[in-house]
Amino acid sequence: MLKHFLRKKLYILGGLLLPCLMLSGCGTDAIISAVKSTFNLDTAKVWLEKVNIKTASDANNNSPLQLHILIVYKKELLADLAKLNADTYFEKYEQIKNDNIGQVDFFVQELVPGQNVDGFTINPSKVSGEGVLVFARYSHELPGDHRMAIGEDKEVTIYLDKVDFRIESVKK
Repeated sequence: MLKHFLRKKLYILGGLLLPCLMLSGCGTDAIISAVKSTFNLDTAKVWLEKVNIKTASDANNNSPLQLHILIVYKKELLADLAKLNADTYFEKYEQIKNDNIGQVDFFVQELVPGQNVDGFTINPSKVSGEGVLVFARYSHELPGDHRMAIGEDKEVTIYLDKVDFRIESVKK
């Protein structure tokens, strides 16, 4: 019974995709829509593949800093983490990591002022990420949340400035 169901879905998928691919005016949106409707799937929310990091020479009062990029796979967890400022996140980091095995990918960089990293590769463990958060560990004397989200970009540049950071999409 299951084989029949799966075979039927594959025939439907092939029937939708093949004509679409043959038409020159058919874009990727139509293909994605066909796959989505056939398998009742949501579109991916995380596409991040590469991160460039530019650290200002006077970043963080001329002190090293940590940068954590998180891909979160659970919607409720993403909402909870998005409420944290960087100080709280770094205080709870080990517990967050231990309590959410398989629900978050952590990509960690430790940087010194003036250091640049080009093409830091992001390899998600799953294809179903709910969102991407970035936390930078600036000195306690520097005010701010030091937390940002990354949208559906494939490549970004993170600028670690003197007292906070910013993220820009890389368009190619």
